[in-house]
Amino acid sequence: MLGSSTQTIIGRPMVPDATVHAVVEEHALDAKVIIFKKKRRKNYRRTKGHRQELTKLRIADIQGIEKPEPKVDPKPKKAAVKKQEK
Repeated sequence: MLGSSTQTIIGRPMVPDATVHAVVEEHALDAKVIIFKKKRRKNYRRTKGHRQELTKLRIADIQGIEKPEPKVDPKPKKAAVKKQEK
C-alpha cells in the first residue's frame, strides 16, 4: 500500500514502480532460544539452542507516488510609494 495526502494505491500483490530505499543500521543477534527435549524414565535429555540473526533497517525514502509540490506563495508586489510634497 502506498499513499499520499491526495491519493492511495493498493497493490495486488505489489504496487508497480514502487521502490523503498533503506539503510542497514546494525547486524545483531536475537535473544537465546533453548530447546530442551526429555523422555521421562528413559534418561534421555537433549539441550540445543540458537540465536536468530537480525538486521535493523532505517527506511530512508519510499518512491512510486508523486509527492505534492510545496505551495510557494508569489512574492507580494510592493505598492508604489508616493512622496508627499511640502
